Amino acid sequence: MDNYSIHVDIHEAYRYMGGFGKPDNALETELIKAAELIEKAATPRVIEIICAINKTNRLELTELGIYLEGKAIRALLHDSDSCVLFCATIGGGVEALIRKWQLKNLSFTSMLDACASSAVESLCDGVEARLTQFYSAQGLFLTDRFSPGYGDLPIEIQPALCSALDTSRKIGVSVTDSGIMIPRKSVTAVIGISKNAQKHFEIGCRDCGRINNCNFRENGVTCYGQII
Repeated sequence: MDNYSIHVDIHEAYRYMGGFGKPDNALETELIKAAELIEKAATPRVIEIICAINKTNRLELTELGIYLEGKAIRALLHDSDSCVLFCATIGGGVEALIRKWQLKNLSFTSMLDACASSAVESLCDGVEARLTQFYSAQGLFLTDRFSPGYGDLPIEIQPALCSALDTSRKIGVSVTDSGIMIPRKSVTAVIGISKNAQKHFEIGCRDCGRINNCNFRENGVTCYGQII
């Protein structure tokens, strides 16, 4: 589905740059300019499928023959018999824009990159909101979304997920063997579907697989805006 809009939160982008609090007026002006360029260059696209889940031994997306490894994803989907698997991207135009500015202004390039990260999060939030509304109308509940690289779900599963979604042909997203998505500002995620209300994770660092190698924490902040 391509019927999505995006919004860049410049304060979120500032946090992605390692800042905390409010940017000064000059930096805020530049971030607003970067946000406008990203929103103009973005072409949001989403592809999704519904997958049955087999939890007998290993956690398997049944029809796809894909195993989701790790304790965190198993805990997330413990009450779900099916899930939504999706991929969202803001497109190659954003990638081209960032490359162009790399040749002109590295400082502004970092702002564009941070704004692009905010944009793809906005897109994923939109997907999640639409799915929540759809399944709520059926008396069903959703888990949080969970992506390769979160917790102990290996990033190496990315190629299998993209292949199952046929992302290259359908929305122009390819993935390297090591799990890097192209365009980079693209995300795959799993959301469990349940008959029961779900407890949502508290936002925090404890269960994050990047806790010991995190640029945000090195600067005394978190990716969700709190000061350590």
